[in-house]
Amino acid sequence: MKLTWDDLLIQNIQPADAQLWIEPWSHMLSGQIAPVFMSKFGGWFLRRPDGSTDELSVIEGTLQRVASTPDEFIATVNRVEWQEDHLLSFHIAQLHERGLIPAAGQCYGFAPHPIFTGRIDISHACIMSIRVWQSIAAQLFS
Repeated sequence: MKLTWDDLLIQNIQPADAQLWIEPWSHMLSGQIAPVFMSKFGGWFLRRPDGSTDELSVIEGTLQRVASTPDEFIATVNRVEWQEDHLLSFHIAQLHERGLIPAAGQCYGFAPHPIFTGRIDISHACIMSIRVWQSIAAQLFS
């Protein structure tokens, strides 16, 4: 199955939505950030004023630099291996085959969260409100 960017990413996030959705993670964030996009599993990719990009993982509860420049980020994002690791593209293809496709304002989440199972178990994936999934995941890592 060939996936598009719209299948893998939540793009063009409105500023009011971004502020509401990322607020539960404020304990991990400092300085200026602007969302580049989110993965369909709710992971954030955040641009810093210096052009670097950080990934806030709602699965691992981590914030880490993934690129130093916008060009480096674009090159990285276009690698299939990176998409499988950071966007969980292989899992999204499986979920699409099962007919699980989030609508606007929704993403994939897990019940229970992988922190409790020690691994990503696609059979635990479900569609959730982005706001709810962000809140649940942030509480687990606060």
